[in-house]
Amino acid sequence: TAHGFRYRPGDDLNKTTPIIRPTQLEKQPWLKPVLKKNPRIFNDFFWPDGHIRVTGREYNGLLESPCYQRGEMSCVSCHSMHESDPNDQLARGMRGNQACLQCHDGMSDDLTRHTRHAADSPGSNCTNCHMPHTSYGLLKAIRGHTIETPDITTTLATGRPNACNLCHLDKTLDWTAEQLAKRTGQAKPTVPGEHRTTAASVLWLLKGDAGQRALAAWHMGWQPALEASGSGWQSPLLAELLNDPYSAVRYMAHKALARQPGFGEFEYDFVADEPARLAKRKAALAKWKPSPTNPAAVLLNANGQRQTNQVQQLIQTRDNRPMRLRE
Repeated sequence: TAHGFRYRPGDDLNKTTPIIRPTQLEKQPWLKPVLKKNPRIFNDFFWPDGHIRVTGREYNGLLESPCYQRGEMSCVSCHSMHESDPNDQLARGMRGNQACLQCHDGMSDDLTRHTRHAADSPGSNCTNCHMPHTSYGLLKAIRGHTIETPDITTTLATGRPNACNLCHLDKTLDWTAEQLAKRTGQAKPTVPGEHRTTAASVLWLLKGDAGQRALAAWHMGWQPALEASGSGWQSPLLAELLNDPYSAVRYMAHKALARQPGFGEFEYDFVADEPARLAKRKAALAKWKPSPTNPAAVLLNANGQRQTNQVQQLIQTRDNRPMRLRE
């Protein structure tokens, strides 16, 4: 209406508020003129398969989740506007696995059989595997709210990072496909050559689109990922993003760089002019200390030195399409 949506608490939201769902286009005829007028709207909000990729649209993600479609899950299953932690507005007791085990209670007695990770590790946190940080907003990565299972076929088709490689940053997609086939029986897809030799996070960081680069950079400073993948080897890669075309990517890269050994006090202005940014990139590369213990998949040789030519080749093939992620 001229005065906004007619929705009132307790009403059916679908009857009063247009909710864009790329997976339901045939049921949303009103969306066609919107798309004609704004043809980039899907790219601004969604991954190619319709998963939301920006914050502020978590409800869109929930609608595509089996827990909502085949169950009784709603926002208030986990969140509360009152008597909750202001950080994420999670209801009492919902910060850990209880949020999921309140429904999937049959898994609580033998959780590691399902997770195949140590009980006290980040790999046994339900949301780390089924709600990875694949949305961008507020200059950080946000958990996706479409509850899903890691699937390499989907990652290859959509470019959306999967939970496994967002934690195991030093591993290739081929490694992940092997692990999923071995542990879950998931069919292993044909994995392209570069995804058999170079860590997925490195490819997203250096040649991905701006959204992928931002997510990869954020995860290189994420503590669970540092515990799983080690630290230090990320520094020269993050240094390359100190001169990224997008200020948000530069900001996130510096935040992650500050989590690396020896870079806690590294000063950097993400909105400085390009000569200043290039000088900081050079300084970061000079400050980094190589280690021979790092794998070739992160573009380091047997002596721990960075493979400069390969790094630059990936940057030259970077997806430079303009992006406008509308959080």
